[in-house]
Amino acid sequence: MNRAFAPVPLDLVPEVAGFLTGLGLGVLRENEVSAFRGRNDSWAGVTSMGLPVFVKRVGGEQADVRRRMARIAAMGELLDRHPVVNAPRYLGGDAESALVAFGLLEDAESGADLGDEGFGWELAHSAGVQVGALHGLTPPEVVAADDSEPPLPPLDALTALSMRSYLEASGAAIEAWAILHDDAEVTAAIRRLADRAKTGPRVLTHGDLRLDQFLVHDDRLHLVDWEEARVGDAARDLGAYVGEWLYRGVLGMASQDDGVSDREVVANGARRFETLRPCVEAFWSGYLEARPRARQDRDLAARTAGFAGWHMFDRVLAAGHERPRLTPLERAAAGVGRKVLLDPAAFVTTLGIGEDR
Repeated sequence: MNRAFAPVPLDLVPEVAGFLTGLGLGVLRENEVSAFRGRNDSWAGVTSMGLPVFVKRVGGEQADVRRRMARIAAMGELLDRHPVVNAPRYLGGDAESALVAFGLLEDAESGADLGDEGFGWELAHSAGVQVGALHGLTPPEVVAADDSEPPLPPLDALTALSMRSYLEASGAAIEAWAILHDDAEVTAAIRRLADRAKTGPRVLTHGDLRLDQFLVHDDRLHLVDWEEARVGDAARDLGAYVGEWLYRGVLGMASQDDGVSDREVVANGARRFETLRPCVEAFWSGYLEARPRARQDRDLAARTAGFAGWHMFDRVLAAGHERPRLTPLERAAAGVGRKVLLDPAAFVTTLGIGEDR
């Protein structure tokens, strides 16, 4: 797992030691603590009792934090030693400090860092099996009762940004939002997709399924981060996974030379995606194997493609979070997302989800 950042020093956050002590886990060893890449503060290491733990602070407004922590706890209990869905063990949480603790998967590798060769057919198939098994579980009561809207796509922001969001956005993010705000066809397609998601079969979803939410530890794939778990459309999770590989296809092959046309960028990206598509096909096969009743949802593949198209915009917005300008490739990724969103059914076979593999 990528520990790219130093953590907030423990002497500045004494509540971490108090939290772990209250759970009976001991305290983290000061000189052996590291942090993981992410939007939340985190601390990872071995405690004075010899226990590997991962602690993070759940961010956001107080009401959102309490909902997220309730979902995390409920999913932790549901998935504790689950026979199919591998998840780090949930050790406890504290709503007052917004801290949660899990068993640390030492030296785990993120799916986002592995690439197509490292991820491979077996891990992709395992990912599909685990997501399919997840979608077949009975939702915990606290998750089933949560009627809050999923944060993505951010439907209110499709028309205009709030003043706060505008002031906090980077130059690249403003450019990305301008692409959306100037394209009525795409924003209408995103709204239609969200409406269709409300009418389809509802299952227990992860809600934030990116490749960095998969960790490989001791040759087993684990699924992490349950803050956004919801009862909703399976296509949200499936489309996010497919969209991850589609985004890599655009960025991984296309030339960054300014002289390359948009058409060439898209063509190069399509060729690159051909090499990545087996990671989607294996996932789709594993998903249908674990959740065969999904075959009865005739519109599932098209909705999945639609959410993959939205995911391209989501990745562009995230990539430009702290930069002044979007790159030509990120603009190309938005262009590919547009094509898929406007006619998702036409892309299911191209994306590797058009057949029962």
